[in-house]
Amino acid sequence: YISFLGPRRVWNSSMDKRSSNACFMVMLVLLGSSMTAENCEIKRDRMTLCIKSECLYHCQHRWYYKITQYWCDGVVFGFCNCKICIIA
Repeated sequence: YISFLGPRRVWNSSMDKRSSNACFMVMLVLLGSSMTAENCEIKRDRMTLCIKSECLYHCQHRWYYKITQYWCDGVVFGFCNCKICIIA
């Protein structure tokens, strides 16, 4: 008798338990690291004269969150961009 499917496999149940436990541990680590992720968004306001120091002052007084970045898009009637993050 010749089998075209190859040799018959016998599953090693202890190996399956180890690999499923390892997979479960990896899932827990990934879920735990995403729970402390920061939720960030960019707020934009138009300013008559957008200078980086004024933009920082504007971001600090307008948004009471953690400011990670701030920058100007344009100088005269430009936009002050504030990237604020909240720990979720």
